[in-house]
Amino acid sequence: MTEIYGVTGMPLSGKTTVAEMMEEDGFTVLDMGEVVRIEMEKRDIPAEKTGDFVNQMRDEHGMDAIAQLSVPYLEEITAEKDRVVITGMRGWNEKERFEEETGEDLEIIGVWTSRKTRKERREERQREEDVKGDGFHERDLREIENGVGKMISLSDHMIKNDGITIEELEEKVKDVVKS
Repeated sequence: MTEIYGVTGMPLSGKTTVAEMMEEDGFTVLDMGEVVRIEMEKRDIPAEKTGDFVNQMRDEHGMDAIAQLSVPYLEEITAEKDRVVITGMRGWNEKERFEEETGEDLEIIGVWTSRKTRKERREERQREEDVKGDGFHERDLREIENGVGKMISLSDHMIKNDGITIEELEEKVKDVVKS
């Protein structure tokens, strides 16, 4: 049996940080955002077109299109590992796709952070899609349209990642994984 968690949240909420903390606890990370970046690079699509690429994939292949792209990466991981965390899940259809493909139930961890804190993190992080992609508000709206709000609302676990230290976040993550 494979233990699989999905991590969801708005951009810059701390999904990757939560996954990295789980990685330190023995989980292997599948980052759906990284899958998108790899697949765009294979197709010579620039980072500023991330939103267009994701929307086109969903228009052509359904709302679980990014999960479909990620399944081969997940299969490669689960062939060797039995503890996996998938970060960057946006929609319920993605959860269903992963459960269908693996035969395992996924537990979803929602990570919530205020808009103010997320904006501050955007300025600090300066990842290419943050600088060249959609504006902050436009990106939030796109994420909500793609189902992240529903995903957060239906999460099995919720972590508030706002106004806390990294050590406090680490404790919250450990509490979730133990439960």
